[in-house]
Amino acid sequence: MKTLAAGLLLCNAVLAAGPLLTGLEPRGAQKGKTLTLTLSGRNLSEGAQIVTSLPAAFTPLTGSSKGLPFLLELKPDLASGTYPIRVRTTSGISNVLLFTVGDFPEIQEEETTAHANDTIATAQVVKSTPVVINGTLTGADRDDFRIAAKAGERLVFEVEARRCGSAIDPVLTLFDQSGKQLARNEDAPGIGVDARIDYSFPRDGEYVVEVNDARFSKQEQNFYRLKIGSYGYAESVFPLGGKHGETVQVEFAGKGKPVQANIRLPEHGDFTMVAMPGSPALPFRFALSDYPELRTPVEGPLPLPAVVNGRIAKPAQVDRYTVRVTPGEPLLFELQSRELETSALDGLITVFDAKGAKLASAGDTPPPADVFSLQTGNRISNDPFLNFKVPEGIDQITVSVEDIAQRGGANFGYRLTARKQPEDFLLTTSPAFINVPRGGTVQVVVNADRRGYDGPIQALIPGLPKGWIAEGGYIAAETVDSTGQRSFSRRGVITVTAAKDAEQPQTDLAVMGEARLADGSVLSRRAAGMGAVVDIAGGTGLPDAASSDRQKPFTAPWLGMAMPAMLSPEPAATIEIRSTGRIPMEQGDAYNFEWKIVARDKTLEMPSSVSADGPGVRDIRIINVKAASKGAATGTFTVTTTKATTPAKYDLVVSANLMVEGQRETIVSRAIPFEVVEGGANENAAKTSAGSR
Repeated sequence: MKTLAAGLLLCNAVLAAGPLLTGLEPRGAQKGKTLTLTLSGRNLSEGAQIVTSLPAAFTPLTGSSKGLPFLLELKPDLASGTYPIRVRTTSGISNVLLFTVGDFPEIQEEETTAHANDTIATAQVVKSTPVVINGTLTGADRDDFRIAAKAGERLVFEVEARRCGSAIDPVLTLFDQSGKQLARNEDAPGIGVDARIDYSFPRDGEYVVEVNDARFSKQEQNFYRLKIGSYGYAESVFPLGGKHGETVQVEFAGKGKPVQANIRLPEHGDFTMVAMPGSPALPFRFALSDYPELRTPVEGPLPLPAVVNGRIAKPAQVDRYTVRVTPGEPLLFELQSRELETSALDGLITVFDAKGAKLASAGDTPPPADVFSLQTGNRISNDPFLNFKVPEGIDQITVSVEDIAQRGGANFGYRLTARKQPEDFLLTTSPAFINVPRGGTVQVVVNADRRGYDGPIQALIPGLPKGWIAEGGYIAAETVDSTGQRSFSRRGVITVTAAKDAEQPQTDLAVMGEARLADGSVLSRRAAGMGAVVDIAGGTGLPDAASSDRQKPFTAPWLGMAMPAMLSPEPAATIEIRSTGRIPMEQGDAYNFEWKIVARDKTLEMPSSVSADGPGVRDIRIINVKAASKGAATGTFTVTTTKATTPAKYDLVVSANLMVEGQRETIVSRAIPFEVVEGGANENAAKTSAGSR
């Protein structure tokens, strides 16, 4: 049976037939400059159009062996930051890569031969500062740069990498000319895994700054931007967010005196970016909400709903808030901190009664094991949330927030959302965009983050263009058996099919999720898109807790994109699935299916195997996926259930990889629903609603 990770890989493979961006040269530029921007990748035909929010002029140039060049003209009044760049061609739209606009002059790393500048003796000479050096790291690569400094001179060395969509985890080291280490940094405050050194030189002389990847890993996106100059920057921002449409006073704190700025927030979106006035450092991600926003200290009971913006300023500090409640009232307390990448807080939420007795907590235990969820086992834990139903006899509670490791400081801010919320869920989708073949199908994976709602969820895509069909998307209810073991169901698959004469979308697609609550009302939530996805490869084979299957990919949800979609050329083939019946078994039931590949070219070589992807729940297995014979265009597979299988609807998707003119093309079936009802192996208890597709 395929897991969620397999589903994500499948989605990425589907995109292979469309344009694919693998590199930008350079990865950034100084505002006000005119330069040649070269896009590299696959299926990048001349005539490709740039799709970006970067307010600049892009003029196509004659193609080169290095890729697709454009003359890029940047205005001098551009806001510093990262901007998404993708292309649109006749075969579809591409993935997003990020381009960074800054204040300093920019140069390239001079590495004409491999490892040419990987020692102090051979360090590349940097003639002047301020400057941004654009470089790359591969495996055991170390890049060294030599600068001249005066006694008492202060310089900041800062690497922009992960924040700009690079997969490397940078380390900065500063040496004197004899090779003595003067300073080292990995994961500086306020900038995630990126690095920064702030150093005042004791004497005149030459110094060397070195950049390397913390794990010496090999990454496809292996670029970095080394910024050198004497400038101010913030290590923390407070608050971490605000209300849509309001003007908020934001404090940027760093080495010197905090800087205050009044910032008008946008009317829509989940995030915006805020920058410290006068600083060339990249802006911070800033969360947005529709609730009243409060700042500590909060006088009196906490109103509901509300967002409290607080900060654990000292080690072992505990912030407490009183809330007036009603017995039986359902409440939701949700923390935002570490996931915003502007806070180091590993948050713990605890609820006490008026006498100080602990009633509930979140953040102090790991999430329950869910082998079908990619959210489990990430290197960086999710921020905690707590669904709480007020017990009888309780009319006031205290909610506390603290760091589980008893740490504190300026960059330990948080946002505590408190509201009456009986049941809720959040949805995210992958991939970040889709190219749907005319007459073909792609799949969209929908992940549910349950916030007190354990019932079934129907994911769908409303408002599709003429000729488009969305199918599947069912996420079954979660149940708990007599032993207390939970049956997880947090994933669904939507297939999107386009007719040969379908119309092009005029806007991004929106994935929605709907659930019917116990009172008959319908809860509707819009899924969040990834914006951009960059895979993070594992280490070098050395012992590493962050092995390749535990790396969170880089995503950019702050880009505010839903799911861009476009039509692409007809697929080389399609897959049809047909149900052939159910076989009752003592332990459950077996459902048999046939698959058939229908190729436009009868000489097309058939795949050696196909993959069947099913619901990510316990007690359902997909077995015996095989072709009728070697190279055959038909085959079978079986879905088995047990007496413990949760009665529900489920969706199946079958895929296969074809080689078409030397390139891999993944074809996907339309979603096939089947249903399991109460009764185990009873002849009349289970049925399949799957037909032939």
